[in-house]
Order: sequence, then C-alpha cells, then structure tokens
Amino acid sequence: MAPSDFDARFLGHFTTFNDSATSPPASGSSWIVTEKLYEQAVYLTKENFDNGVGLPLTAGLFLCHLEEDPAQIAFMRIYYQIPVTGTEDDLAKLAQQVIEPKVCSEREAFKQLMAQDCTAVPHYLGYQEPHDLVPGGYIDYLVWEKVPGESLTEEFFWSLDGQTRDDIRAKFRAAFEDIMRCGVESYPPRISKVIYDQSTGDVSTDKSSRISGFRQGWPVIDELKWSDDLYVLYGLAMSPKEQWGWYDHPKNWTI
Repeated sequence: MAPSDFDARFLGHFTTFNDSATSPPASGSSWIVTEKLYEQAVYLTKENFDNGVGLPLTAGLFLCHLEEDPAQIAFMRIYYQIPVTGTEDDLAKLAQQVIEPKVCSEREAFKQLMAQDCTAVPHYLGYQEPHDLVPGGYIDYLVWEKVPGESLTEEFFWSLDGQTRDDIRAKFRAAFEDIMRCGVESYPPRISKVIYDQSTGDVSTDKSSRISGFRQGWPVIDELKWSDDLYVLYGLAMSPKEQWGWYDHPKNWTI
C-alpha cells in the first residue's frame, strides 16, 4: 500500500473501545485523525510469506483529538495487514493470506501497564479492530494520550547543564523501574522515547519525565532488572562503545 493510500484511508473519524484492564475517559470514544506523523511498511514476497518470515504490514503513527473535546490530543498507531507483493488484485490469493488476529505486543504492554497503575507512561485510551485491505485480514488501532512535553533529542539533552541532565537521568530511572515492575520494557532503546516536560521548570516533579514506545515491549523474554548501561543505550550518557567492555567502566562515560 502506497503512503498516499494510507493517508486517504486513515485521515478521518474513528471510534475506540475500552480494554477491560483499563479505564479510559469513556467507552466508545470518537477520535478525529488529523495528521500522519510516521509510516513504515514491511513488504514480503510470496516465498517469504509461505516460509513464515512474517506478516506484510504497514505501521503508521497519527495525531488525533477527541471529537467532543479538540483540546484532548492523542496519538493513534495503526497496524495494517497489506497484500503479499504481486497479489494486490487477486481475490483468491488475498483470501489465502487471511490469518487469525495476532496478539498486538503494544496493546498487551499498555494493558499490563494500566492494570498496574503505572504513571510513568502516557495513558492508554482504547483500541479498535476492523478489517479491510486484505478481506478478513489483520488491523489494529491503538490510542494513547499525548502528555505535556516533547521527546528528548541528543542535541537538546546535551545542551542542558549537568545538574539538569542528572535530574533527567534520575527521573528516567524511576520511570523505567516502574515499567519493569509491570513486566514490560520499552524497546528498542532510543532517547526519543523519553518525554520531558520542560515547561514545569522542575524536573523533580512526578510527571516531568515519562517513557513511551512499546511496539516491542511485550512479551519480555529476558529478566528485567535495572542496569546503568541503560543510560548509554537511551542516549542519556556517552561511552567509548568501540572499547571492549565499555559497560564495565562507567567512570569512562560522559554524563
């Protein structure tokens, strides 16, 4: 599916429904999608698909707002099954590609976080599961709140004074440990997943730093435990990564 097709299909009106483990503002909330922020497509040939390589799909991130309250802004992620390359107009072959809806890792991660009252992440607001491009195929819509603040960038973070960077790292650790307590992780690591609210003027407040991004956050395979290596992996510290065993020498890190 071309990006223009994605825009035409998804810039519009959607209704989401509650998961039993969550408590969004209202059941059957209606959202207006206003802008596409990001899209990534995974295309597969018939040979790849038949060999079980994976599912051809498009994942898009959109900005939206609650229909009855435009001031309530949220993000919507859409996972959308697309046809195997070369079968777009073959109804018989499209029918053969239908699979049972898979468990959405991001949705399960949000459900676990909300069920355990995790305040370190944006609030999950609901989901929807219709089908379309591959008739009977897989599609999943997820909506979560846009919290105050912006995603950190390396340029902005390293422009801050040392004390502010220390405060952000402390809040990041507290938030990350709260997420791990719920049996979830934010993966893959990148600094943009740390949401920092500069407007409060006080990085020690409970909600000054949150973590987002759970497309691969569940299920968790390895044991979850805090390690200072995470500062480096998330771009909140720098180390000579070309040096063997850099993670064992935090004194060489730049903080």
